[in-house]
Amino acid sequence: MRTFTRLSIAAMLVVALATAGTAGAAGSADQAQGKPAVESQSKAPAGSQSKAPSQPSAESSAPAPSAPAEQGSQSPAAQASVAAQAQADAEAKAEARKTLERIKERGAKVSSTTRAKAESRIEAVATKTSEDAAVHGSSAIATRLSGEFGMSADQLTAEREALGCSWGDLMVAHSLDANTSTDVTAAQLVQLHKEGTGWGQIAAGLGLRLGQVVSAVQAEGRVAAGLAKPDGKVAAIRGDGARASVGAGAAASAAVPAGSASATAQTGVGVKIKP
Repeated sequence: MRTFTRLSIAAMLVVALATAGTAGAAGSADQAQGKPAVESQSKAPAGSQSKAPSQPSAESSAPAPSAPAEQGSQSPAAQASVAAQAQADAEAKAEARKTLERIKERGAKVSSTTRAKAESRIEAVATKTSEDAAVHGSSAIATRLSGEFGMSADQLTAEREALGCSWGDLMVAHSLDANTSTDVTAAQLVQLHKEGTGWGQIAAGLGLRLGQVVSAVQAEGRVAAGLAKPDGKVAAIRGDGARASVGAGAAASAAVPAGSASATAQTGVGVKIKP
């Protein structure tokens, strides 16, 4: 009985050990078979993995080439040229001022009565021309006078606007400038008149006979008013300071440098500018 019992217990132990061994082997097999699956599950798809911030390429990280630096300063030669031009302009301006002062001084030597008489007649024509411009329009006046002074209508209009003067004063200034040998411009004569110098004094200071100045201005006034046809020439004025001739178009003739003749002082006759 004991022997049978021992054999039964031994048989049970053998069965139990065999069963445990079979279970362990099966577990090991399952573990071995499941490992790849676990590993495959732990691996994220390549496309779903977060990417590290990309490093900028050498081309994009390189600083953009800077534009060529502009010349910070002019070359010595260019600076010298600019300085020379500025000096020349200043000298020309100073010389022009001296010429205008000489005109005033010489014109003041003519009889004040003669000057006043001439000035009243010249101013009357200038006023009438400005009134005609207000009635008929600046375009009409510019068209009539431009050919007389060797300019286009647009040029004459632009000059008047730039100077800020009346059509009458511009007409007088161009009439004097076309006849005098003094090296001045119509713009400078307008400026001198705006400073308070009368047209009679200016004309006398240019060496022009005042009686003929009045006649010439009246003739140009008739052209401006449309009462006479423009002939392309400014009415001639004589005098010690007059040009040798006045050709077609005032701007076409070259001016003689100021102060090329001796001064005279006669009643009713302008004085020529001294050097």
